[in-house]
Formats: sequence, structure tokens, C-alpha cells
Amino acid sequence: MTRSLLRHTFLAFAFVLCTAAASVAEDAATYPDQLLCKAREAHLAEQRGWHILLHYKKKLTVGTISRISDPAFFLSRTGRTDPEAELEATIHAFFTPSAPDGEHPICRFPARLAWLSEQLHVDPARLPATACSEQKEQLRTIDARSAVLVFPVGHINSPASMFGHTLIRIDGSSKSSLISYAVNYAADANDTNGFLYAFKGLSGFYKGYYSLLPYYEKVKEYADLEHRDMWEYRLRLSREEVERLLLHALELQRISSDYYFLDENCSYNLLFLLEAARPTLHLSDQTGVFVLPTNTIDIARQSGILEDAVYRPSQGRRIAQIASLLDEQGQQAALELAQGKREAKSLHAGDAGDEQRREILDLGAELIQLRLSRKELEPQDYNRLYLKILAERSALGKGEAAYDIAPPPPPDAGHRTSTVGIGGGARRGDGYIAVHLQPAFHGLLDPDQGYLAGAQIKFFDTLVDYVPEQERLRLRTMHLLDILSAAPRDRFFRPFSWKIAAGWDTEVMKDGRDSLIFRLNSGGGLARRSPFGGILYGFAEADINAGKRLRGSVAAAPGVSLGALEQVRDWWKVQVLGEAFFYVVGDDRISLKASLAQNFRLAQHQSLALVLSYGDVSGHAVPEARVLLNCYF
Repeated sequence: MTRSLLRHTFLAFAFVLCTAAASVAEDAATYPDQLLCKAREAHLAEQRGWHILLHYKKKLTVGTISRISDPAFFLSRTGRTDPEAELEATIHAFFTPSAPDGEHPICRFPARLAWLSEQLHVDPARLPATACSEQKEQLRTIDARSAVLVFPVGHINSPASMFGHTLIRIDGSSKSSLISYAVNYAADANDTNGFLYAFKGLSGFYKGYYSLLPYYEKVKEYADLEHRDMWEYRLRLSREEVERLLLHALELQRISSDYYFLDENCSYNLLFLLEAARPTLHLSDQTGVFVLPTNTIDIARQSGILEDAVYRPSQGRRIAQIASLLDEQGQQAALELAQGKREAKSLHAGDAGDEQRREILDLGAELIQLRLSRKELEPQDYNRLYLKILAERSALGKGEAAYDIAPPPPPDAGHRTSTVGIGGGARRGDGYIAVHLQPAFHGLLDPDQGYLAGAQIKFFDTLVDYVPEQERLRLRTMHLLDILSAAPRDRFFRPFSWKIAAGWDTEVMKDGRDSLIFRLNSGGGLARRSPFGGILYGFAEADINAGKRLRGSVAAAPGVSLGALEQVRDWWKVQVLGEAFFYVVGDDRISLKASLAQNFRLAQHQSLALVLSYGDVSGHAVPEARVLLNCYF
């Protein structure tokens, strides 16, 4: 009896255990489905937080599409255009069996996991055990606490960098920002030809990639190698928000998207990171047809998340500052030190005072570092020269040399990147009313505050005028592309200047009549600083025309242009330009032009431009005067 009772008790207990185990197994198997039901009930696929993480935007017609085109970013075959399918695939993927270290969706999409866990109260104990070694190490190393929006200014001689750039620095507990990490988005482009770069960039032929790398590498690249000043705007984000930003940056690493020069570029794509940190921000929704780095700064400042800018001068700026304290003899001595043509001990007190010797040695040290960054020196030669200069310099003590560099106006102090101008003028005695539209970005005559002096890059620059006496509306110019880089050369830096423009221009033909022709103009040359601090430049050019009024419909000419650009006052800019073209193919006209242009800065986003010009085309005089009130938006 007792034995029978024990036997029945054991069987009952075993049945209960088996039933409980089956219940647990069934519950575990249906847990993702339970989460899916909750997600559908809460309409999570329609919520802004999910759309930010997937970079969804509304289509022009119906539905949504992600701005990211890389299939590796999506877990559903239709995920790029179907937020709900991607959400369901993501939830299922988080509960798939374990995968190799770092390859499980839990490792690949930490920001999605964090957001869904918060929205659905996911039990972490029910998630599969995963190894995410690289991600854990990155989180530990970066130790995200605060973030900074960084703007390296444009690089005057690089078509890929003339707009400037933006990236985000993530600071940890260290006092040195150089060992922080930076989140960067950039095109995978190595073209140095301005026209080719512009064509590919406008057409989406480049792929853009997100990357996470040490900040000192970007400082070295921008401030030292490319001589680009940097502006740093600390972001008003909490530590929790910065951590969310970092998680999203981690899941974007090595993910590509179609890169477009004028809108879906470095600036636009970084806005999604800021929105991931704080979903209540609507930064990417405030962009227009064109999105440039300065636009990003404007949008972020208006949202209230930017603190005041901190200026980080480039190595080129430091070299120029020290050199400005020396005469030509002192500058040459520093250059010879850096080239190894002169010994540091040769700077005896009889040749120069202690302060001047300090300046020569400091400049020589900077130039040696410049030579190393240019790969003109092997590391052992660099160490030999640099240590000799340091030994002499340390013997002279600190001195008075502080080399304080006055910050120029920050990027957000400049005009906006699109322009509309309204005014009028007279051409060969005929008065007209004119409208000028410059969608992007900056012209030589525009105010330089916040921009690079001597750099011009414009797209679809258009001038239309109406002649009342003739009741005629005409297109005067439409430049599809117009880039000019007048980069001053000196003893230490020897860049070449270049220009390229393509579009329609109204030109005077040999018979003296105006004709709208297509024009491709390109040239190379040199520029130098003027005695007044401006820029003097000259180009040898080739000019190709196409139009019905030309013999054979095509004409070509060699030519030259000489110009001077002066910032007379903060509010007054002057340009003097002379051009000469001698057509030898398809036409035999001679075109001579001279102009005096002035721009008066009325406010940050308003200016008044006055242009006086005179041309002579095969004996036909072409005088013109025009005034335009420009508004930047």
C-alpha cells in the first residue's frame, strides 16, 4: 500500500513537472509573437522613433522609403519601403539562435533593440545569449558622456571639400578631446577633377559610408594635412541621449547609402543621429532642396541644441601667424631649418634677438611637422631635425611668443547658401529689370564672413532680365556649374589655382548681336596675396562655345584672365577683373572684357551688389551697369 502510494505520488509529481516544462517551452516559443501583437496594437511601425532609426522619409507619391539603400541594413526583403515588415522581421531576428561573435542581430542593431525594449518592455532574460565582443569593447572605450558637432571649413583646393564638412565627436571621461571618437559620414570618392566630382556627386554615383574612428585622426587629416580650421559646437544632449546616438552610430558602421552632393550628404545624414538621440527633434524635416554643412549648423542652432563655437586653428593658420611676426629673412631662415639646409645652432644672438630666434625656431618646428605630414620626410630624418630645433628652443625659455590667433567669423555668422537678387541695369543703352537666382552656394563677390576667401562654387546660377522698351523677357545666363579656386601661394604653401564653368551665357557675336550660347570654360593659374591683404590671381584658359550663330555651331579660344579681390572693409568687397579671348576655331572674333564689381553687406543675409563692365567684341562696344539687392535664404 505504501509502495503503491509512493509510486502514484511520484507519477503525479512527474506529470506536474512535465506539464510545467511544456508550458514554459510553449510560452518561450510564443514570446516573440506576443511582442509582435503588442507592437501592432501600439502601431510601433508608424511611430517617429522607428522611422528615425530606419531613416524613413515619405515618398513624393505614397508610402515611405529609407534614405539608406544598403541591403545589409534591412532584415526584411521589403524593409526599405515597408516599416511594419522591417519591425516584424527585427523582432523575430532578435530571438533567432545564437550566431558567430558580432553577427547576431542583437549585436548588429543595438539601437533598435534598445528602442523596442523600451517600447515593449522586453524581458532581457528571454533574449538568446549572444557574444558581441567588438561592440562591448567600443562602448567601454568610447565611454559616451557628451557630444560635439564639428565643422571643418572648406578646403579651397579640393572639390570634395569646398563646402566644408560636419561630423560628431563623442567625448568620454578623459580631459583630452583628441582621444575621443568621431562619427563621420563621407563619400567614397577619390576624384580630384572638379567637373568629374561634381557630375558624379550630383548624379548619385558615389556611395556614402558611416564610420567611427579616433578624433585625433580627423584632426590630423583636416587641421594638419588639409590645413582646414575647425569649429566645435558642444551639443546640449544628456548622457542618456548621447548613448542613444552612439548605439545608432554603431549599427550604421560600414553601412552605405547613395551620396548626393547637394542634399543627401555628410550634413543631412548626421541629422538622423541627432534625432536618434532626441526623437522630439525634427531636424531632417527642416531641410530644403539643398542641404550643405552650414545649413546643418543653422538648423541645429535654431533647434536650441548648440552651444557657442570653439575655434581650433589649423597648422597652416599657425604657420601663417608665426610667419607674420618675421621679416623675409627670418622666414627664409625658418624654411632652411626645416629643409635641413641650416643648423639650429647657427642662429646666434648676434644675428637676431632672443625673441626673434624663438619665433624662427618655432616656425621651423611647425614646418618640419608639415613636411612629415606631407611625407616629404622619413620619420628618422624628422626626429633628427625636430630634436635639434627643440634643444635650441628650450634653451631660450618661454619668452613672450604666445601666437594667439584671432578667430575668424564662425560658419554660422555667414550668409545662407541660396540667393535671390532683384534689381536692374542698362546694357548698351537698353534699360532692364533683372532677377538673379543662385540656389547654392557662394560666389567670389558674396560676403566672406564664415566662408573661404577666394573660393567660389555655384550651381544653377541664373540671371533673367526684362527689357520694357522691347517687351522682351530673356535668359541672360544659366551656369550649371561654376567653380573657382584662387588659392594664394607663398614661401611655405604653393597650391595651384583653377576654375571650371559650364552653362549658357549671352555673348556678343562678331556681327555685334547678342546670342545665347552654351559655354564650357576651364583654366589653371596662380594666386598671391595682395599688398592690401586681398588676392591677386591669373588664369590661362580655354573657352569652348556651342550655338546656332557660330560658324559650324562650335567655337574655341585660348584666353587669359587677371583679377583682384579685396575686402576693403568688413562690409565692402571689391573685385576687378579683365579677360581676353582669341577665337581660332569655328569663329575669328576677339573678345575683351573688363569689370569692376562691388558688394556691400547690409546685414547677415542681405547685400547690395553693383557691377560696372565694358566689353569690346571685334570692335563692338558693350557697356553695362547693374545693381542687385541680394537676399540669402
